[in-house]
Amino acid sequence: MLDKNYLWRIYWQLAGVIMASVVVGLAVVSYFSHSAFQRELVPETEKKAITVGASVRALVLKATGAGIPFDSLYGVEQTFDEVLAESPEFAHIALTDASGRVLFTRGKEPPAAREYFSRPAVLAGLTSPGLPVPAVKLGALFVVSIPIVEAGKTPKGMLHIGIDSAFVDRVLLEVLLDIVVVLVVSLFFTLELLNFMAGARLASGLGEFTRQVERMKVGDFTPSGRIRVNDEIGRLLRWIDSAIDHLNVRFEFLLGDLNSKMKNAAPAAREKLAAAAAAMDSLHTRMRFGDGAAQQKTEETDLNRIRAPLFAFILAEELTRSYLPGYVNQLIVPIPGISPQVVIGLPIMLFMLIVALGQPYLGGWSERVGRRQAMLVGAILATIGFAATSLAYNLYDLLLWRSLCALGYGMVFVSAQGYVLDRTDGNNRAQGFALFIGAIMVATVCGPSIGGILADNIGFRLSFAVSAGMAFLSLLAIVRLPKEEERDVDVPTTRAPKLSEVVALIFNRRFMTLTGLAAMPAKILLTGVCFYLVPLYIVSIGNTQAMAGRMLMVYAIMMVLVVPFAATQSDASLRRERYVSLGLVISGLGGFLLLVSESFLVLFGVVFLLGLGQALSIAAQSALVGEHCQEEIRKYGADAVYGVYRLLERFGNVLGPLIASVLVILWGYQGAFVAISLFVFVCGLLFALLTRYGPLHHEAAR
Repeated sequence: MLDKNYLWRIYWQLAGVIMASVVVGLAVVSYFSHSAFQRELVPETEKKAITVGASVRALVLKATGAGIPFDSLYGVEQTFDEVLAESPEFAHIALTDASGRVLFTRGKEPPAAREYFSRPAVLAGLTSPGLPVPAVKLGALFVVSIPIVEAGKTPKGMLHIGIDSAFVDRVLLEVLLDIVVVLVVSLFFTLELLNFMAGARLASGLGEFTRQVERMKVGDFTPSGRIRVNDEIGRLLRWIDSAIDHLNVRFEFLLGDLNSKMKNAAPAAREKLAAAAAAMDSLHTRMRFGDGAAQQKTEETDLNRIRAPLFAFILAEELTRSYLPGYVNQLIVPIPGISPQVVIGLPIMLFMLIVALGQPYLGGWSERVGRRQAMLVGAILATIGFAATSLAYNLYDLLLWRSLCALGYGMVFVSAQGYVLDRTDGNNRAQGFALFIGAIMVATVCGPSIGGILADNIGFRLSFAVSAGMAFLSLLAIVRLPKEEERDVDVPTTRAPKLSEVVALIFNRRFMTLTGLAAMPAKILLTGVCFYLVPLYIVSIGNTQAMAGRMLMVYAIMMVLVVPFAATQSDASLRRERYVSLGLVISGLGGFLLLVSESFLVLFGVVFLLGLGQALSIAAQSALVGEHCQEEIRKYGADAVYGVYRLLERFGNVLGPLIASVLVILWGYQGAFVAISLFVFVCGLLFALLTRYGPLHHEAAR
C-alpha cells in the first residue's frame, strides 16, 4: 500500500538536501569573508591613524614654522581631545621630542609606552620623514609612530597614536554577528524561495498525484478532466490519465461486446454467458468507469500562492522596526506640551492605532471588493507610503506617510487572512493558517536584523526605499493571484462590532479578565519594549542600529521555535490558562535583569525572556476567548466578540510606546524597562489567581 505521505517525505528530504548545501556554502563563504576582514582591519585602521597623524603633523609644523618652540606649543592637548572624540578607535595619542620624552599626551597610556618611545629603533624613524614606524602592540593598543620632520631641517619629534585593540575586537565581533545574521536570513530566504518555486507547483503536484493514486486504490477510474502542467509530475499524471482513458475504452468495448453476444446468442449460449455478465455487473458495482461525477476543485495551489506576496509585504514593514525610532529622532520637531520622548513614539502609536481601528471594518470591505483587489489597493498605498517616508522632510509629513503605510498594512493583512479563510474548511484550516502565520514569522525573523544592517550602511532614507521596493515586489506577486473569489455565498459577511457591543464587553468580567490582564499587557510589552525601548536604548549605550535589529531577531526566533510547541502542548493539555499566565510572568521577569546591570548581554537576556514568554502565551490567548466567553458569543455573535477582543488587543499596541516614552521621561531607560516588566509580571500573577479562583475558574483549570 502506498503511504500518502511518502511523496511529501521525499519533497522535504530534497528540501533538506538543498538547505544543507546552502548552509555549507554560506558557512565557507562566511569563514573566508571574516578571515579576510580580520586580516585587513588592523592595516586599514593603521592607514587612518597615519592620515590623521599627517593632519596633526601639518598643524605642528605650521606652528613651529611661525617661530613657536616645539615644546611650548599651545592647544595641542585640545586638538588631541578632538581627535579622540572623532575617532573612537584611537585610545591614546602622544607627542614626544627627538629624544623620546613625552611633551603632550591624552587618553589611556599603554604600559611601558615611555620606554618604547625612547627606543633607538623608534627614534631611528626620524631619519625617514615620509615613513611611519610600523605598528607595534603595547598592552591593549597598536601604536603607530609618525615622525615630525620637515625636509632639510632638524627633526622635531614623534607623534604616537594608539589604536584600541578592544575596538578592533568589537568591530570583528560586529562583522561576525552580521555574517551570522546574513547566514540565518539566507536560510529563511532559501526556504521561502523553495516554497515560492515548489510550494505552489511541486507540492500541489505531489498532492494531486497522491489523490490520483488514492482514487485508483478505491476503484475510481473516472477521468479527472484536469489540465496538467508541463513538468515531470504533470507528465506522469498525463501518463496516468492516458492509461485511465485506455482502461475506460477497453471496459466499454468489453461491456459492449458482451451485451452484443448476449443479445444475439441462442438461449443455451446466453445461459453460459450469464456468469460473465454477472461478473461484469459486479465489477461495475465495485469500481467506477466512464465520465463519473465532476471532480471537486482543489484550492491547494491557490492557497500556496498567498505566501510569497504576504512574506514580501510583511518583510517591507519589518525592515523598519530596528531603525524607525532613530529616523524619527532625526526628523523630530518641537511640539508644544509634548516631550521629545513621546514624539519619537508617535509614528508607532499612530500606525498601531490605524491598524487597530481599521481591521474590524476592512474585513467586510475586502469581502465586498474581493480579496485580491483589496490586497492590490493596500500594497499600492504602502508602496507610496514607504517611498514618501524615505523623502520625509519633518515629523509632520512622516506621520502622514506612516499613516498611509498603516492603512495599506491593515488592508493587506486582513485580505490575506480572508483569502486563507475562503479557501479552507474545517479539514485544512489549521494548515492554511500555519502557512499564513509562517510567512509572517519568517518575515519577522529576517526584517529587523537586515533593516538594522541597511540603516548602518546606507542610511535611514535608502533603507525606507528598500522597504518600498519590497512592497512593490509584493504588489507584483499579488497580481499573480487568481482573480476568481472562492467565498461561500451562504456564509454571512463578516461584520464590525457595534458600539453597544463594545461597551457591553468592556464591562464584562470574564471578557476583560482575558483581554485586560493577558492580551493587552502582552501587546504593551511588545511595542513598548521591542519597538520603542530596545532600538533607542541600544543606540544610547553606544551600539548600532544593526545591533538593535539582532536583538529583535532573537525575539522573532524564539517565537518561531516555541509557538508551535506551546500551541500543541496547550491544546493537548487543555491548560491554556497556565501557559498564558506562565508566559506573562516569564516576560515580566526579563526587565528585572536590568536591575543587576545595564550591559548589552543583560539586554540580550531581557529580549530572550520576552520572546520566550510571549511565545508561550500568545498561542493560547485567542483559544481562551472561545472557551470562556461562550455565553457572550451566543449573545453577541462570534464576529462581535472576537472583533472587540482584537480591537482592544491592538489598542495595547498603541499604548505600548506611549507608556514607555512617559516612563523614560520619569525614570530613564532602565526604569522604563523595569516598570513595564513589573506591570506585566503583576498581570500574569493576577491572571493566574483569577483563572483559579475568579470569573474564569472552571473544573478544567484545577
